[in-house]
Amino acid sequence: MKIDRYSLRTKLVIAALMCFMIPLIVNYFLTTYVTKDIVLQKAVSSTRDTLILVDSNVSGIVEQMLSLSNIILMNNEINKHVKMSKEQFARGNNSGQQLEFMRLISNLDDLFAQNSDMYITVLGINGFAYTNYSFSDFNPNFFHGKIEFKELDKLAAFSTAWIGLQDNYYGNFEAKQKSPKVLTIARTMKNSSGHSLGYVIVSVNESKIQRQLNSYSEQKIMLMDDQGTILSQSDSINIGQQFLYNDYAINENTLVYNNEKYIYVSEPVAGTKWSLLSLVPYSSAVGPNNQILVTSFIMQFLFFTGFCILLMILISAITNPITQLGKFVTKVNMGQLNIRSGIRGQHEVGQLGKSIDQMLDRTEMMIEQITLEQTQKRKAELEMLQAQINPHFMFNLLNSIRLNILIRGDEENARLIGSLSSLLRMTINRDNEWISLRDEVETIQHYIRLMNFRHANQVQLIVKIVVGSDHVLVPRFMLQPIIENAIIHGFHQYGGQIEIESYTVKVEEESRLLIKIHDNGVGMTPERLQELITKLKNEQGDAAPNKSGFSGIGVTNVYQRLKLIYGEKFLMRINSEVDVGTTITLQLPQVNREVE
Repeated sequence: MKIDRYSLRTKLVIAALMCFMIPLIVNYFLTTYVTKDIVLQKAVSSTRDTLILVDSNVSGIVEQMLSLSNIILMNNEINKHVKMSKEQFARGNNSGQQLEFMRLISNLDDLFAQNSDMYITVLGINGFAYTNYSFSDFNPNFFHGKIEFKELDKLAAFSTAWIGLQDNYYGNFEAKQKSPKVLTIARTMKNSSGHSLGYVIVSVNESKIQRQLNSYSEQKIMLMDDQGTILSQSDSINIGQQFLYNDYAINENTLVYNNEKYIYVSEPVAGTKWSLLSLVPYSSAVGPNNQILVTSFIMQFLFFTGFCILLMILISAITNPITQLGKFVTKVNMGQLNIRSGIRGQHEVGQLGKSIDQMLDRTEMMIEQITLEQTQKRKAELEMLQAQINPHFMFNLLNSIRLNILIRGDEENARLIGSLSSLLRMTINRDNEWISLRDEVETIQHYIRLMNFRHANQVQLIVKIVVGSDHVLVPRFMLQPIIENAIIHGFHQYGGQIEIESYTVKVEEESRLLIKIHDNGVGMTPERLQELITKLKNEQGDAAPNKSGFSGIGVTNVYQRLKLIYGEKFLMRINSEVDVGTTITLQLPQVNREVE
């Protein structure tokens, strides 16, 4: 886009729009960029606070599971029964021992009665078994195929094995439908020498933990183990699956999960190998802030649009005089010098318009004055040219004709008298400065006839005028000084040949008249030719006109006169060679004038 082609008003409007639009856009993107991190940090902080509350509740459930297992591990009666050998436990069929066992089971049932979501299993190596659920719902001996007890034997005393997610094999069908999964931990009962005596297995319904995770619907909270397996989540279909996300997308608490961007916060569950992970959709976290920014941008844009309309109106009013002045100057440049701007005012444009109008007034007056002066000057030169006819020449010429008539009474003298009459008539008539080229050539023919008679020599005139150029108007007595100069200086007033040729040409889509005057006289040396050309360029006329000729006006005066009339469109070329002759070529623009 080339801005130079636009007007000043358009440039001002564009500049104003850029000055306000660019900061507005930069402010929007800068604000979005700066607030993005602030909003993200705020969302992460809020999510973390929520996750801490959830972690507190989940940790309470886990602590309850550990507490129940601790009760069993620390119960002396249970330890007494599991420390029995298989043979002793198998022979414990006396009434006192059975009563003691029944009392233990009753106490444990009373203790665990309020924990309906907890499934407690105690298995002794000697065959001791206790559950807070019915053996008909699940036979605890089946744990030997579900739990690697050998791995439990490797644990230190009071250590916990975080077994994690398992299918719910407790209770009836309805209970399994409500909570199809359970979370299980296991602990080993050991003696003082470190040998395993039994195992405590505590399971909790996954639905109990899921209720804690569902407390905050705006977040997607999940419980995972150290292998990334989802132990509990609001969406049950993902439970038991690996949590897979795009590693490359992790950047400052953000990740991509299931092709959607989330803000994530992770918190470990105290005392376990499990952790809580909260996912908040990125769009919902930063969306309100973006909406505020967009609304703010729209409001600013609307205010800006109103401001731009007002600005364009003001700029239009302020620049209207400049626009008018520009159109006015364009018309003046096209040549309409008679118009005026009429722009006025105390501002700079008003003062400039007034100054331009005054300048045009003075210019028009100067043009009229110069035109008048040039017209008067041309008339004065013509009158001077006509007044320069040598009175002695006219007297001698008339006397010669008179003597010739007395001696010879032939037709030649009559022609001489006719030529003299025509020449005198052309000289005396000063009413019209312009004549046709044909009339100018006829004047030259009369002049040469009289010169041949006066000097008794034979100057031959050859005329080659192309049809169409003979009616072109030229200044009177334009060729006579050149012919006179050729006779006097070229032939030294002896015989010779002069050729006049004319035709029209096209120069820059404009018709021009070319006139060539060639004589076969003595010619000029290169030095003399260069001196004459230099004199023409300097527009210096002859200091002393030749008084012996018809007019006494040389080539330089002709050049000055035609240059004054035609200006830069007039051209004169002079070619001369010693003993060969001289050729003068005139190039004139065709002038459309009416001969008065």
